[in-house]
Amino acid sequence: MVKRFIAFIVTIFLVLSSAGCWSRREIEKLAMATMLTYDKFTVDGQEKWMVSGTFIIPGALAAEGPLGGKGGEGNDKATLLVSGVGNTVWEATRNLSTRLPRREYIAHTNIIILSEKVAREGVDQIIDAFLRSKDIRLNTWVLVTKGQALDVLKTEPEMEQLLSQEIIGLVQNNQPTVSKAVTTDIKSFINQLITPGRDAVASYIEIFKRDEETGENKTQGSSTEDEPQKALRLIGASVFRKEKLVGFLDDLETKGFLYGIGKAKQGTISISVHEPDKNDVVFAMTRSSSKIIPKVDRDEITFIIEIFAEGDLQQHEDTKPIADPKTMKTIEERAAQEIKAMVEKALNKAQKEFEADIFGLGDRLHKRYPQIWKQVEKNWRDIYPDIEVTVKVDAKIRRTGLITDTPIIR
Repeated sequence: MVKRFIAFIVTIFLVLSSAGCWSRREIEKLAMATMLTYDKFTVDGQEKWMVSGTFIIPGALAAEGPLGGKGGEGNDKATLLVSGVGNTVWEATRNLSTRLPRREYIAHTNIIILSEKVAREGVDQIIDAFLRSKDIRLNTWVLVTKGQALDVLKTEPEMEQLLSQEIIGLVQNNQPTVSKAVTTDIKSFINQLITPGRDAVASYIEIFKRDEETGENKTQGSSTEDEPQKALRLIGASVFRKEKLVGFLDDLETKGFLYGIGKAKQGTISISVHEPDKNDVVFAMTRSSSKIIPKVDRDEITFIIEIFAEGDLQQHEDTKPIADPKTMKTIEERAAQEIKAMVEKALNKAQKEFEADIFGLGDRLHKRYPQIWKQVEKNWRDIYPDIEVTVKVDAKIRRTGLITDTPIIR
């Protein structure tokens, strides 16, 4: 009896272990995507979707080494750039397989880029496809670009071996260092879209010519003498109203927006203290926070945005002593004025031009006064542009660096 029982247990164990993982995928049979882009175009009066992707070529990265050659996505060394066309997002994605000798695998995709045309016409179909897909990861970065999104995949990386690595570096490095760009992943983007009283923002990536940055007519490494090398930069923000893109914030407006929602992490502010328009002092922000406070007085709804910014004195171009409390107070007041101006500029553009509640004023009202929100929710789009918002900023200097006063050169 005992032997039969042991034999039964062993049999069950062997059956279960031999079944293996039914859903496993052999890596050597997969074409792994690093980035996907979404474009739209019209053929014979019918609108088509075009999904493009960069897929890693097996063995190419190891063969080139960490500093190998151009190594960019889209060239014939490290990755393969292919496109699929279809009537829907999903059909276009599936049609990538017509160009791939392996099954497409998008679970390792780190970057998703939408063209301006796609974003302006609405991202609802893309979001639906994302949420239904078991392969798309919610921490994938979402970016918008002007022109064709496919063009981003055709640029070459300048520092990293893969273009996807370079863009990820731009995304991860920007906000913590200069606070001039918004960074958004799929989870955050979708949460913004579905939250009552809030509109969404996404990253904006720009293609530019290197000679525009350097001021030169020709740059080293250009493919031809007449065609300057193209590069990428992450700057500003893409603003959505409901599911549609309505415009962009520039770098200073984005910095003001990030201050307003408490997500500005680091960055510098040049201010004029001793002489008008000289920008003789640099305030380097090290941390900030904000509170958006709704106020309801009878039928009037207003908001107060309270911002606290702390930073170091990074540069002082005057020989006047700054250890004096009055001078320090003046610098702090000027820094607060600059921050307030940036926040008000971003707020004015969001309210008056875009009519997009990217600061989440409606969301704050909903959480603080749910009964009031029920009364105004249906008409919030009409009410929001005329809502009065007061911005208050308190800036403090924590350190002056290794020296206090600027040395006098004799």
